Amino acid sequence: MKNMKRAVSSRYIWGAVAVAVVLVLIILPLAVDLGDYVLRIAVSLLVFVILSESWNLMGGYAGQVNLGLAAYYGTGAWCYMLAYKAGAPFYVAMAVGGLAATAMACIIGPPTLRLKGAYFGIGTMALAAVMRLIMTTTFNRTLFPPTSYWLDITVTKSYYVALAVAIATIVVAYVAVHSRLGLVLQAIRDDEDAANASGINPAKYKMIVFMISSFLAGVAGGVFAYAAGNLNVPDQFEMNWTIGAIVAVTIGGWGTLLGPILGSIVFVIPEELLQHTVLGDWYLVLTGVMFILVILFIPDGLTSLGAMIRRLFAPRVRKPTTSLSQHIDAP
Repeated sequence: MKNMKRAVSSRYIWGAVAVAVVLVLIILPLAVDLGDYVLRIAVSLLVFVILSESWNLMGGYAGQVNLGLAAYYGTGAWCYMLAYKAGAPFYVAMAVGGLAATAMACIIGPPTLRLKGAYFGIGTMALAAVMRLIMTTTFNRTLFPPTSYWLDITVTKSYYVALAVAIATIVVAYVAVHSRLGLVLQAIRDDEDAANASGINPAKYKMIVFMISSFLAGVAGGVFAYAAGNLNVPDQFEMNWTIGAIVAVTIGGWGTLLGPILGSIVFVIPEELLQHTVLGDWYLVLTGVMFILVILFIPDGLTSLGAMIRRLFAPRVRKPTTSLSQHIDAP
């Protein structure tokens, strides 16, 4: 009973903290002049939060390491720009991008989800490589938004759009994880054969989470395209979008809602700050070193730091021992 009350109170505390953080993120740009540079970094961070949360649903909760996330992200960005140029409002165009990525998942999902382990990862990575090749050879161009876009867009507006989509993504991930779907996905991740034997259809639920993940990745591409304005299409299918999401989730912690957020902060902010300094591309070395250190010393990610610290400083209780002489002297 005490554990239940503690869990409920902890949930309320975390909910209050989340609401407070959201309010700060909403009010801060209005109360303080952060400048365009800081807001652009914030937009990049929020795009990675969306992308990392989408990957975490597949990789962290379902145990399906999707190495082709860039294909869905790029499809979302591309279709967003096409819809936006055709006259759709930006929010409708973002939905179009997400739905286009979902449609591609419906086509690619049935054959690739039959693969397991490394074979699934290789299959999805091949998809991303093929999409990149197709776009480079047939659609190697930069798309420009309508003239009205430049009359209406500001960095602050881009920030609030990215923030709204990031919050919605986290809410979707929270609802999915705390529903029956989340329990089923974790059962599949832990032991797919046992889940199948207990009456769960792994193919069905993996397909559902694949579609959700692809939709969110597509919307992330739309948010990036909205904030960037001009869009070089082949660049959105680069492997670095997938690698960045995996690095962020690994740093923060697989299979947690907070992990992709913390990982994105640690991954994106140093990258944005360092790549424009004298270090240049050497910031990638620092990112790699940081990634290796996290794997070696915090294998469960930053979200496990609290538990590690508690275990480190928790008083060690020595179990009472009974010596052989006590047994002999006992009457």
